[in-house]
Amino acid sequence: MSLTSLKTDATPVEVDGHKLKCLMCSHETFHKRRSHIDTALVTSMNPEWQDRQAYCLLCDHCGFIHWFLTN
Repeated sequence: MSLTSLKTDATPVEVDGHKLKCLMCSHETFHKRRSHIDTALVTSMNPEWQDRQAYCLLCDHCGFIHWFLTN
C-alpha cells in the first residue's frame, strides 16, 4: 500500500505543545491512525495493557510510524 492511498490528509501535528518532526527524515506532516496494542508479548507481560489504544502518526514523506499511547 502506498502512502498516497491513505484516506486522511497529511497535517502538521503537535504533541504536548511540541511540533512533531519525523525521527527518520525530519518531515513535518503526518497521517493519523488509531490502533490497538494487542500482542502476545504485551499481554503476557502486563495484562492491563491489553486493549490499550494508541495513536499512530505515519510520516507523509517516508512512512515511518510514530506510536503514542492514550491514557
